[in-house]
Amino acid sequence: MENTNQESAKLFADAKQALAEDMEARGIGAVIWDNAKAGFPYLPEVVCHSSKEPGKSRVAQIMGLYRYNGVLYLIEEDRSPVKFKDFWNPDTEAAPTVVTLSEDIAVKDLGDPETVKGYTTQGTLEEWTAIADCYFQALTQD
Repeated sequence: MENTNQESAKLFADAKQALAEDMEARGIGAVIWDNAKAGFPYLPEVVCHSSKEPGKSRVAQIMGLYRYNGVLYLIEEDRSPVKFKDFWNPDTEAAPTVVTLSEDIAVKDLGDPETVKGYTTQGTLEEWTAIADCYFQALTQD
């Protein structure tokens, strides 16, 4: 059983690494989507467990992915300082469904995810699979 858990953990880590590499190959530092408009068939959510209060958890709705220093972070809607409306001008532009940021702009606009609430690396294989599906669907949005 332990070997199976180790194999699963390795496959999970490899899948997250492949997703980060896909973002890097596309020149994407972050992809942010509007959950209200995106129409994803799966809700991009993860259960986050408290490191300060054992046994306490919450469900975080995810609004995007942020690749920072080779690590892939989930951007939590309503908890992170990221506000979708900050990435377009409502006076001169139509509201997008998805915004992609280059790595340098993502770092400038989003900062270090280890120093701010609202970014997580938590989640199960199933939760990350749904989020990966959202990522690939987001890339096809207008």
